[in-house]
Amino acid sequence: MDRNIIAVVVTYNRKDLLLECLESISSQTMPVNKIVLIDNASTDGTQSAVKEAGYMNDRLDYNRMSENTGGAGGFYFGIEKAMKMGGDWIWIMDDDTIPKQDCLERLFASKERICSRIKTEEISFLASSIYGSNGEVMNVPIVSSQVEDNGYLRWYQMLDYGCVEIMYATFVSLLFNGKAINKCGLPCKDYFIWGDDYEYTRRLTKFFGRAYMVGDSIAIHKRVNAKALDIRSEDNLNRVKLFRYFYRNNLINRRFYEGYYHPLKQLIKAIKEAASVLNNKHGFSKAKAILKGNLEALTQYKKFEKYILNEVKK
Repeated sequence: MDRNIIAVVVTYNRKDLLLECLESISSQTMPVNKIVLIDNASTDGTQSAVKEAGYMNDRLDYNRMSENTGGAGGFYFGIEKAMKMGGDWIWIMDDDTIPKQDCLERLFASKERICSRIKTEEISFLASSIYGSNGEVMNVPIVSSQVEDNGYLRWYQMLDYGCVEIMYATFVSLLFNGKAINKCGLPCKDYFIWGDDYEYTRRLTKFFGRAYMVGDSIAIHKRVNAKALDIRSEDNLNRVKLFRYFYRNNLINRRFYEGYYHPLKQLIKAIKEAASVLNNKHGFSKAKAILKGNLEALTQYKKFEKYILNEVKK
């Protein structure tokens, strides 16, 4: 059966990593039909570098944004473009993601095995196993808490296939089912950065179908800092200011998908955290980002709730 497989890559000022990413996609044992590249208004000569490396060809759909729309905006526009091209399966990643040569092929092999077992259900997406440059685990998805009719958790139902059912994942080598995108819409571009991947993948598993992490589909995430996000250890003032999105988006997500109790706990924790970081480097800016993000979550929640619900087709 012919499949239209489209890769979506979002980049911003990391031309060397981008070229490595494009090379790894182009060298896959299962080729993609097209690569949609979203350049978030890079200022480091990204466009020239891509052209000089020979990637400006019929296989690459290059899109330079007029401004930096963040990861959320980049994936919104990239997935939208891929769907307009008739993508059956959309494979997404940032520019610092380097998939192993058989990464995509192993995702598809697992999809076929899983679908043969759960014949009545469509898969919403598949996630690769992500490691840092030194082999450390990264971008670990959250295991599904869904239960079978007998009341037992079913997350290990596909362990014999090397797969684990998950609830949500980050936008690092995810293979989306085009049918799930048609049903659930596009990511929320106004999230800008952080939390957009949680919200979108959670939306797909809630409103469309199951998702799985594939153990032998490997991608390397060459992020400068391989540690989990933590404002307390962040030294870059520009990134500290961006953390307001982290707190805003995560609180909105927890309220929408988990009800009132967990967000209330998170809000109380955030207030304590704001007080605790005052003695850190950039302490005032960190406290401001935490409090501002949580305040925005409380005042903007209805707007984002409306967007999510409007995107999901009844």
